[in-house]
Amino acid sequence: NSTFYKPGGPVFLQIGGEGTANPVWVVVGNMMELAEKYGAMAVLVEHRFYGESHPFTLLALENLRYLSSEQALADLANFRTWFGKEHNVAEAKWISFGGSYPGALSAWFRLKYPHLVHGAVASSAPVQAKVNFVEYLEVVQRSMSFYGTDECVDIVKQATSFITSIIHTEEGRTKLSAMFKTCKPLQGDIGDISTFANTLAGNFMGVVQYNRDNVAFEGRKTLNVSYICNIMVHGEGDPLERYATVNTVLGKLNNATCTDVAYNDTVSALRSTSYSTAEGGRQWMYQVCSEFAFLQSSDATSSQQPFGHLFPLSTQVQLCTDVFGPLFDLETITASVEWSNAMYGALMIGGTRIIFPNGSIDPWHALGVLPDTDVSSPALIPVYINGTAHCANMYPTSSTDLPSLVAARQKIDMLVGEFLSAV
Repeated sequence: NSTFYKPGGPVFLQIGGEGTANPVWVVVGNMMELAEKYGAMAVLVEHRFYGESHPFTLLALENLRYLSSEQALADLANFRTWFGKEHNVAEAKWISFGGSYPGALSAWFRLKYPHLVHGAVASSAPVQAKVNFVEYLEVVQRSMSFYGTDECVDIVKQATSFITSIIHTEEGRTKLSAMFKTCKPLQGDIGDISTFANTLAGNFMGVVQYNRDNVAFEGRKTLNVSYICNIMVHGEGDPLERYATVNTVLGKLNNATCTDVAYNDTVSALRSTSYSTAEGGRQWMYQVCSEFAFLQSSDATSSQQPFGHLFPLSTQVQLCTDVFGPLFDLETITASVEWSNAMYGALMIGGTRIIFPNGSIDPWHALGVLPDTDVSSPALIPVYINGTAHCANMYPTSSTDLPSLVAARQKIDMLVGEFLSAV
């Protein structure tokens, strides 16, 4: 989008991630607000293997070896070089933008190719790979208390405790299958049990992650933490019935007619090598199992998260093994995570002119650069946004934005301006 471009101006690069690249990001959003101010050309690049970017016709395992963050960064370097020549912006100052995994890519692009990109905004960027990401649910609990109440957390804990007490009996599973409208009867194996518990926790995880984010412009519908906590605290029935109500409400929001908890169906879907079947799931699962892990287990103590302990790390690792084969075991996943952190530096990332915005209630901030992170350079700048969730600063400005978010965007604006003034 060259609408705002002025000759001699910068190029703002929006980095695509684990899904189809949405052109709306070079039309509206904070990057485009900055593009208008600084006379920038805006471009969006889709990530290899996602959306319509198909290096191979099938997602076979031998083809997925070419799916990695390192290859994606090389794609960005190749694109930047080609586009610079093609559009006469080779000498322009390029600033990269991204959120979540693309936020990490934005930081790493500046780290690995500093001669090609002048600065970076790395929103909600999990730059530290981690095998057992127990902190995710810990932040979910704190966020539920922040926007809901401690009572909300306690009632969820009562519901999941009751589930744990009955799920290992046939009678209990029959009751749960009916209450939570499972697509198939819940079985007694560890696969179904862990999938069921993880899915129900996922209702809260997803709401917390995008709590009050201004995502409507993407066509997404979301609820907020206050809403689902109100159901848990003031809804009809006992804690388990309220937990089921939350599941029903979110299911309707996502046009789901039943709750899919069959582990074997999950494995089958992720084994499919068709792009039309995968819709990004197999690809991201491969990156999880081969690079970053980010395995969101229930291994934190009961005082730190309220969702029980039915989806431990072992079940998450088993999914990697069942989908991609015996080589993808805990030892290999651990080695891959260690290599990713060695390659990019984790929280001790190097580089200069990188901004790291993170929201306080976003679970991913636990793996990001924060104000108390011992950064390697003062030119790595954390922007901590109290009360906001995942990538909140990236979305279009809204009249309901928190003062902390308004201030964060102003700081990012100022820093981008400083980057563009720097030689």
